[in-house]
Formats: sequence, structure tokens, C-alpha cells
Amino acid sequence: MKAAVLMAPHDIQIVERPEPKTVPPGYVRIRVKAVGICGSEIHYYESGRIGEHILSRPMVIGHEIGGLVEEVGEGVDTTFQRGTVVSLEPGVPCGQCSFCRQGEYNFCPQMQFFATPPVDGAMQDVIVHPAAYTFPADPLSVEEAALAEPLAVGVYAARQLNIQAGDSVLVVGGGPVGLLSALAAESQGAMVTVAEINNARRKLGQQMGFSVVLPEELSVGDGYDHVLECSGSQGGLGLAFGRVKTHGQIAVIGLGDTREMQINALTIALRGLRVYGIYRYKNAFPTAVRILAIHRERLKPLLAHKITLHDVPEFFRQKRYAEALKTLVTL
Repeated sequence: MKAAVLMAPHDIQIVERPEPKTVPPGYVRIRVKAVGICGSEIHYYESGRIGEHILSRPMVIGHEIGGLVEEVGEGVDTTFQRGTVVSLEPGVPCGQCSFCRQGEYNFCPQMQFFATPPVDGAMQDVIVHPAAYTFPADPLSVEEAALAEPLAVGVYAARQLNIQAGDSVLVVGGGPVGLLSALAAESQGAMVTVAEINNARRKLGQQMGFSVVLPEELSVGDGYDHVLECSGSQGGLGLAFGRVKTHGQIAVIGLGDTREMQINALTIALRGLRVYGIYRYKNAFPTAVRILAIHRERLKPLLAHKITLHDVPEFFRQKRYAEALKTLVTL
């Protein structure tokens, strides 16, 4: 089978790899059909690392997956029929550590997460994955199913902040995660505004039905009940702290360079702010799939740019990831 492999920084190749032959009990064999390109792939391509996760050997990229069931192992639920569209949760925890036992499995220190060194990702023809982390996604297409992973981040953030109907929410950053986080907050009944400085992203967000404005166009008032910071920039954090109301809540979702992620602890104390670090997600995929199924028409701007697996090396080499709001690789 063919796989997109990051051999080293600035070097992605399409490599022939052995196809998995057996499906263990409790596992599902999936024909991968669509994989979203995430900012993490760009970080690993450009610098070979994200924080303490360092590329030390060739790694298959890709963790936003939509595919079709081909075969199931012994003991797998009958909802997984051949041809079923599925979305894959890319992290498999140990199930034994204190975090897993407390239900906080996204912090499992033994987490095996696709395309996080040294674990291979899923931008390849076939994978075998635990059924417990594989979610039927009908009536979604395989491309739509691949959006469940980034949306799961927003679902988890909305839960952590306990966003309620009628709450005011500001999303800072109108990239894919920002817009999908806005969708998650809106699905809770919140009144959502997105701040984005890029003209093209602003227009695409507006096409999805969101109120997307320049930061300077934000209304002046008492501030927002919740702010979801999705830009991973110092300017974005500054906007989040400047626009949240006193005793409000901020979710830090975007990941950037350490030098671009500084916050003022004194401001947090004096204004009674609650700041949440959003690290991946837990138990969020079924909700993400349901939200996607309700809003299929609104997803079209996120699905407009597609490339083939063969195109991936040149796509990265030419830095074409800056051209589209979201890029999907079809297999």
C-alpha cells in the first residue's frame, strides 16, 4: 500500500509499505478515503518537532480521517458493516493510568496518537484501528467524516467552559479549528462572533453563516462570557484577555511558539478569570459527528480544496497549505 511519509523536515515521500493482513479481536480494518491536513503536519514538516514531540525517524503523517469499513475482528459490534463510513479518533490511551481511570484519557502519558512521533499516522491506504475509537458516521461522506477530529476539539472546549444557550462567545482566529469551534459553541445555543484578520478566511467564515469581523470591529461592551483562542498567537491571546468579561472564561486552543503564548497572571487574578488549556479531547466524537450531520451544507467551504495522495510531497514543498482554508487528501 502507499503512504505519505515524513522522512525528515522538508522531506515527504510517497512510500510503498506492507498492508496489514490480520484484524485482531476488537479492531476494525478501514480503507482510508480522506485525510485532512492539520497545522501539526506543517509544524513537523517545517521544524521536525512540536514541543517535546520530536521527529526521530520516518513517520506516516495524518490524523484527521474518514474511511470505509472493510473488515471487523472478533467481538466487534454489528453496527460496523462493510462499507460503513467511519470517523477515527486518532488517539488510543493505555486505559490503566490514573488519568485513564479518572476518565481524563486525553492526558494519558502512554497515548498512542496518530502522527505524533514516534507513532505513525493514517495517510495511507489501509489501517487497522480499535473499534472503541472508530465511530460510524453515516450519513456523512468520507470527506465530511474527516472533519470530526478538528470539530471534536471545539466540542471538548465548549464542554470544559460549560457554554450555555444565550451565552456570548468570541472565537479568536477563523481557521478550520476556529470555525469548527464556533460551530460547537453555536450548537450549545451560544451567540458566537469570530474575529479574523485575514480577508479570505473572513469571507469563507461568513459563507459558513458565522458573524466574522476584524478585531477592531468587535462591539464595545462588558465583554464576552467566553473566549475561544484558536490562533496560537500573542496578538490573539491579547485580544482574548482584552475582550473577555470580568470573571469570564478563556479556552486556550491554538498552539504556537512558546514566545507567542505568554499570558499575564496578574490580570487573571485581578479580574477573576478562568483560563482552560484545551488539549485534544475526550468522548467528543459522537457529538462531533451529530453536529456535522446537522450542518452538512455549511461545511462546503472546508471541503472545497482537495488533492490526491500523489500530490502531497509537492503540496508541502511549494507551501501550498497557505492557499486554502482547509485541504483534504483523497485516497
